[in-house]
Amino acid sequence: LPPQEGRLYPWQLEGCRVVTEDGREIGHVTGIEHAPAQDLWVVADGATERLIPAVPEIVREVDLASRRVVIRPPEGLLEL
Repeated sequence: LPPQEGRLYPWQLEGCRVVTEDGREIGHVTGIEHAPAQDLWVVADGATERLIPAVPEIVREVDLASRRVVIRPPEGLLEL
């Protein structure tokens, strides 16, 4: 079944390229961890793995056709 409006299946995101709004390449979605408050998208760029909270304030755009996710990370998130 197709997902509800505004929702995605986890498998649809895996492999999507993740970039910041200014075009900085962060990595690719390699998985999703379910947390009590919100899902965390696992984004890896080789040796580095980051957890990106799947909330509208951070995830600005998901383009499944282009396999691209645009994020606006708060200060310090990518350094964790």
